[in-house]
Amino acid sequence: MILDFILDVAGYATARLLLPILTFQKVKVDVLSSGEVGFNSLGFKRLSNGALLCDADTAGWIGALSWLVVLAVAITVAVR
Repeated sequence: MILDFILDVAGYATARLLLPILTFQKVKVDVLSSGEVGFNSLGFKRLSNGALLCDADTAGWIGALSWLVVLAVAITVAVR
């Protein structure tokens, strides 16, 4: 339950904000309640305009992993 909250709220929101910015609009994140199908095994799908669409679950993991990296860097800086 806690992992679902972290992935769905913090991870998804982070990825939804950061992925388009960091990729110069080449990757967009699907909405949570979408019925999109056809994603590959990594959770991406090519759109007709050439951009990639990231599945909401994959976006949640990407966002959560980015927070883990930030946490690891903060701990490393704090220990020094």
